[in-house]
Amino acid sequence: MNRLILGINMALGLGVPVVAHTVQRAGNVAALWHVEPNHNPRAGQPAQVWVALTRRGGQPIFNREVACTLEIRQEPQGTLLLTTRLQGINVERYRDTPSATVTFPQPGRYQLGLACQPKTPDLKPFSFKYGVTVGR
Repeated sequence: MNRLILGINMALGLGVPVVAHTVQRAGNVAALWHVEPNHNPRAGQPAQVWVALTRRGGQPIFNREVACTLEIRQEPQGTLLLTTRLQGINVERYRDTPSATVTFPQPGRYQLGLACQPKTPDLKPFSFKYGVTVGR
């Protein structure tokens, strides 16, 4: 799939690779991660992490319906750097979306871990992990 996207991008003469989003699933919940700016965070600068959550069928899960925490671990050793609660934000077409602003201390690979406890009976607890590379 990534080769197809890269091929289309190059054929259109855009010259830069396009990174497609990956949807993760856990039970009846799907997650789409976003790390701003443009999935290219920089060490020492604030980055906004937000996760679009949906139920099976595409209905959004709002921040007010879950209590989520975000863990950030430095790879490869897995050192825990930060644990924080997520707050609801309005971004793009998403409303009351779980989000946190974080600052990665140095360039390298990090693993983001999202753990959520539902406040509604139609959901069960869920968690996701997402890898991100931080530049200079």
